[in-house]
Amino acid sequence: MKSHGRTGDRATAAAGHPGAHTAGAVRHSFAVSGIPRSADAVEAGLLRTRLIAAAKAFSVSHGPRPLTVTLTNRPRPADERIPDADPVPGPDEPSTAERARWFTATAPLYTFDRLVLPERTLEHLLRAVHTVERRGVLFDDWGLRSIQPHPSSAVNLEGGPGTGKTLAAHAIADRLGRPVIAARGSQLESKFHGEGPKNLAALFHAAREQGAVLFLDEADSLMSARFETTSHGSEAAVNAMRSEMLTALDGHEGLVVFATNLVTAYDTAFDSRVWHVRFPSPDRAARTGIWRRHLPEALPRDDSVSPEALAEVDDVTGRDICRAVIDAAAEVLRTGRNRVGQRDLLDAVERIKAGRPRRGEPTAPPAPVPAPPGVAEAVANAVPSPREG
Repeated sequence: MKSHGRTGDRATAAAGHPGAHTAGAVRHSFAVSGIPRSADAVEAGLLRTRLIAAAKAFSVSHGPRPLTVTLTNRPRPADERIPDADPVPGPDEPSTAERARWFTATAPLYTFDRLVLPERTLEHLLRAVHTVERRGVLFDDWGLRSIQPHPSSAVNLEGGPGTGKTLAAHAIADRLGRPVIAARGSQLESKFHGEGPKNLAALFHAAREQGAVLFLDEADSLMSARFETTSHGSEAAVNAMRSEMLTALDGHEGLVVFATNLVTAYDTAFDSRVWHVRFPSPDRAARTGIWRRHLPEALPRDDSVSPEALAEVDDVTGRDICRAVIDAAAEVLRTGRNRVGQRDLLDAVERIKAGRPRRGEPTAPPAPVPAPPGVAEAVANAVPSPREG
């Protein structure tokens, strides 16, 4: 079974990813409706999560039969129907399936051949991919589904800008033979209260329907710590998004790849739900490989170009190297030459390094402007000495 805890949604059958489970296996979704909109967003999210977890555990023991449970805190006649406090979307509000059409999967842009990482980092990344590739054996043939009924796969790529996180996300999707749905938190948030969680649920729905790897860049905007108390609507909206993300991850059997350069902002509730893979700045060996992969065969260059010598320039990332190659080629073309040389590439990478903002450094006071000749002497003579005072 798959589950979601969106208030007001209806339970529907949902197919998993191709190959994610054995043929003929039935998966259902759970929904919780009736929680008043006026309820605290965090408490409502926790209630949904706990009810769905209990329903999942019950269904594992009793099989994937349809399950409808009514929970009430007031007595009622057996034939009385409790109206939903949180009704289904009205005619002017798009459903989850309709919202899901906003998110379209595309073919991956990169392969593992383009990815240059330290051996330890690459090993951690491939281990997470292998778990997805062999999920059918692990959870169905080997019975691990009995201890983890809904095996989700979430990988968090953390590291500085330009260290290859986006490239790795696309390479993973290519390795799995799946398309990618790429999204950012800014695409999901809305000025209207309650819209963000609905958009997030639709994003996961789209990934299931399209059999896609879900790639969430700048994930710290979606996974940062929740507010313990909420005094503003914006804080309640943030907490609602975090609760929806936790619920979505618990019920999603596809692969989700997060990327961030601010992992310290994550809510601790996500720590046990994702594989953390650290992307360090490239060392000299990695820089050599990156330079080689960013010098296409079609690029006209002379014999002086040496990836090994270029790699001696430190404090550069893969993105810096990519920009340097493009900048050097453009400069050669602009100046009417027909080949890129080593000096062109070195100059380009140094320009990129020199152009970085100097954050955190104190601003130097402006240099004094020298007075015109004769003015300084006139000023000095006009100031009385202490004796003259």
